[in-house]
Amino acid sequence: MGRGKVELKRIENPSSRQVTFSKRRNGLLKKAYELSILCDAEVALLVFSPSGKAYHFSSHEMDRTIARYRREVGLNSQSNNQGLRTMEIWRTEMEELKRTIEALEAKQK
Repeated sequence: MGRGKVELKRIENPSSRQVTFSKRRNGLLKKAYELSILCDAEVALLVFSPSGKAYHFSSHEMDRTIARYRREVGLNSQSNNQGLRTMEIWRTEMEELKRTIEALEAKQK
């Protein structure tokens, strides 16, 4: 027999909210640890409490994992930006060719 579904909405009672945060934070940190061990994954987890306190887990050095993430995201955004720039170049080229065609057609008439 499983647990019942939890309605996902903000817990209004501050003490209940804090207890739930603490329990779920510990469960989340445990899951991150298990994922890193079972799957040999590089895991970094950073959680800030409502009061601003930071909790973290890292299977490797946190700074190394964050740097790796930034490199990966940076590469993807750079290739996206490059693709957008290429599309803009082609769009400009098409507009220039359309104007040239229109000018030649007008001249021919």
